[in-house]
Amino acid sequence: MNSTGIETKKPLRLIVTDLDNSLLRRDKSISAYTKSVWEQCRTKGVFTAFATARSESASKRFMDWLNPDAMISNGGALVRAGDRVVYRAAMSREITNRLLQALLQSPGAGYITVDTDEGYFVNQAVEENTPGWIDYLPAFPKDFSQGLDCDAYKVSAQLPDEDRARDILTVFPMIDVIPFYGENWYRYAAKGADKWDGVKALAAHLGLGRESVVAFGDDYSDLEMIRQCGVGVAVANGISEVKAAADDVCADCDEDGIAHWIEVHCL
Repeated sequence: MNSTGIETKKPLRLIVTDLDNSLLRRDKSISAYTKSVWEQCRTKGVFTAFATARSESASKRFMDWLNPDAMISNGGALVRAGDRVVYRAAMSREITNRLLQALLQSPGAGYITVDTDEGYFVNQAVEENTPGWIDYLPAFPKDFSQGLDCDAYKVSAQLPDEDRARDILTVFPMIDVIPFYGENWYRYAAKGADKWDGVKALAAHLGLGRESVVAFGDDYSDLEMIRQCGVGVAVANGISEVKAAADDVCADCDEDGIAHWIEVHCL
């Protein structure tokens, strides 16, 4: 059975999962049980992929632990299967620098970060021993008022509220913004740099239709792939909007909910 009747095993050929507060436990660990289920996927011929707002470098330790077949990073702006880039949707240098100037002039703006092929840039020095920054090091302080010499996969900014974050888009119709639930961080990226865009590109590369894909997530950036994939599954700790859009809800991230769902329905 599939098509939201759920009781499925064979038709699901590609597992795509968010990382933070989804596949990862809240302390950013991955259990031995989840690792064993992931390995079973490989032996059963089921493709696996991360779909995360993190950059590739910020996801490296999790990639080393689980070795997924593909990586959808930067919220969908870059998709890599093995050594091959199968999708890329970066903001041009010109658009990136215009956006940075607008953010710098926005009242109440705090940290601004930029993910690029050249590295991870920040507008103020970070406390490198703070757990929240560890995966993002090295972070290169940069005076954004002087501009960047490269395009960008995403720009993330601390702003007072969502209204302020969206006001900036009035002069950037080619850009979208997605909030991170429970935080005052907002992710700006080119239209076409959504996780669902990345999933579509990866599925096409693998010769699969959307009905063969199961997607897992918890936050606003996961909504479209949860809605559009053959099966969309929210983790129990996800936001209400994701759970409402999902075909099913698995257990909490701290209870290895995604691994349990995969074992029951895919293996």
